[in-house]
Formats: sequence, structure tokens, C-alpha cells
Amino acid sequence: MIDVNVKFEEQNDKLLCKINGDFDAYHSAEIKRQIKERMESSKAAKIVLDMSEVPYIDSAGLGAMVAILKDARHLGKEIVLASLRQNVKRIFEMTRLDKVFKIVEVLEEA
Repeated sequence: MIDVNVKFEEQNDKLLCKINGDFDAYHSAEIKRQIKERMESSKAAKIVLDMSEVPYIDSAGLGAMVAILKDARHLGKEIVLASLRQNVKRIFEMTRLDKVFKIVEVLEEA
């Protein structure tokens, strides 16, 4: 039972990953696997994670995000987080991960 999905869309030199659902201990491994596989097969240099439909993230989700960031850097790609909800953004700020990730308010800025 997977009630979280990731939709992918290639736009010019960007891979847009729209995450839909809670990014938590139950789902983080699956989200990470999907994004990693797509990132490895994509020619895009910039990976944009659209977080507008993520109502909740926990430490497992944050761990998965850091792993995705490491994978992206290893592949020479840039990760941008877009459209974080206020409560999710606050968690990034509290854990200081807002200093690690490039975060933009809206997709158009990514």
C-alpha cells in the first residue's frame, strides 16, 4: 500500500519531481528509490523537488532528502526544493537543513 507518489516531468534541463503525500518513515525509502532511479537516468542537470503536496516530513524523510542530495552531488546535479508548506519549511529551518538545500518559494524560481 503506497499512498505517496512521485510524478516526474522533464522540462528543458530540469527534472521536476512532484512528491505527493507524507514524506515519513513509512514512505521515505520508496520516494528516495524512485527519485534516485529517475535522477540517474535523466540528462537534466537540475533536479527540482516540488514539495507543495507534502503535508508532513519526519526525520526519516529528512534523512532520505540528505541521501538524495548526496546522490545528486555525486552525479554532478543540483537539487532545488520548491513550494514547501510552512510547517515543512519550519522543520528544515529548525534542523538547519535550509542552509544545506537550495529552497525556493515557487517552482518558477527553481
